Amino acid sequence: MQKLGDSSTAAELSDRDVIAAITELTHAQNQTAARKYVLLDEFARRGLNLKTGHSTPQHYIASGTRVTLANSTRQFVTANWLSRWPSVTEALATSDIFVDHVKEIHDGYTNISGADSTLSEESLAAAVADLLATAMDGTAHQVKQRAQVLMHAVIDDARARYDSALGRQEARKQKEREAEEQGQPLPDDDPDDDPDPDADVLKNPPPQPVSENTALNKLELFLLANGRLGFKGDVDKVLGEKLRSALSPLSRPQPAPDGTRDPRSTSRRQADGLSRLLDLVGGGTRSAGPGTPPATVNVTVNLSDLLADRARSASPDTTSGTATSGATHRSPKMGDPDWPFQLEWTGPLSRSLARLLACDANLKPIIMDNNDVPLSMGKEVRLATPEQRAAVAVRDRCCVRCGLPAQWCQVHHIIFWEDGGPTDLTNLVLICGDCHRLVHNHGWDIDFGADGHPRVIPPAAIDPERKPIPSFHRQRRPAA
Repeated sequence: MQKLGDSSTAAELSDRDVIAAITELTHAQNQTAARKYVLLDEFARRGLNLKTGHSTPQHYIASGTRVTLANSTRQFVTANWLSRWPSVTEALATSDIFVDHVKEIHDGYTNISGADSTLSEESLAAAVADLLATAMDGTAHQVKQRAQVLMHAVIDDARARYDSALGRQEARKQKEREAEEQGQPLPDDDPDDDPDPDADVLKNPPPQPVSENTALNKLELFLLANGRLGFKGDVDKVLGEKLRSALSPLSRPQPAPDGTRDPRSTSRRQADGLSRLLDLVGGGTRSAGPGTPPATVNVTVNLSDLLADRARSASPDTTSGTATSGATHRSPKMGDPDWPFQLEWTGPLSRSLARLLACDANLKPIIMDNNDVPLSMGKEVRLATPEQRAAVAVRDRCCVRCGLPAQWCQVHHIIFWEDGGPTDLTNLVLICGDCHRLVHNHGWDIDFGADGHPRVIPPAAIDPERKPIPSFHRQRRPAA
């Protein structure tokens, strides 16, 4: 007997046998899927999960087949829906359609029925029949497109009914106003009549397609375990069209001069296109002109390192031919608390990448003391300039009270400006809007400790002793 999956046996088959076997297995796969859906629905209907010691049917399948609970739930939802539409199940069992078709028909039905809750069973049955006919001759993608057309037709009909009912209601109110002005009895003043026959239609506003609802938009950015950044989003059609239109010219294949095809995958080309798109807007509100660097990089230099470098330059080691300070100087390694190469949002980066970024950026030197407090910024500043804010952000890193990212914070005068407080680094701290209000209105204070870093002092109502609390990033800083 031939073993399924035995590659040596498959290699011995003729071309006709390979084609016939694939066709036979595909048909068997569809039959199995159809039968599985029928049995899943029966399993749930009988509550057999309780006999197997599981709280729900979904948990039984999830644990038995090691799929996610969401996957298991989807299977049972589809099975329950197919029990109401045996024509779709039969088409799957006979291989007239495939599992992907079933998914799109089901999703299309869900979107169409959700677009207008007043649709009759006859209308829904007609929609399912339409989608099934599309699936018989087309791809799953064509079913999805047809479902969107039907959904928009349903929404247009509902909107037309709503607009007509609104027009009739307004006409009735106009007649009532005219009758009242003329002292005539109100029209349709029969208590047995419905005072507003269109009330049910006007009870809810006309539906909006899910694909066009901007209130459902979401975009999530999250750090992955390997240090990369993950994306997950769900946006409306217009925003999606904007993104596609912006990326399209920036992510086209770029053949080599000799005509060799671009080796990059579509996803890689789109990622490269996104990088170029962000480069174009990297100047923020200030449009970058020719020769304008695309970024500003803050280069933090510890004063002790700077002095050591000067000492090494001043005292050359004649035996080795290299400069030395007379003491062993250990450069921080990746992961050390003092690792100097950091991006504001995504954290530590390698030396090589830092050098690469610095090749095309404004370099802003900030000299630090041993407590990581900025001492000099290369030029004297008195006003609240972007450079001054950058120095405060380097020192405080985040809101000194709650830890909100620096990009969302304000620079606060410890001695208020109206009380004569100077705009100096020793009088400025980074603080978010909510914490700023607490300082100004609810008795919180801020001062500087002996280490040159700000401390937060709670009001007496919270701590009668008003014991200073180190700034947020100093609380969480690991030991060196």
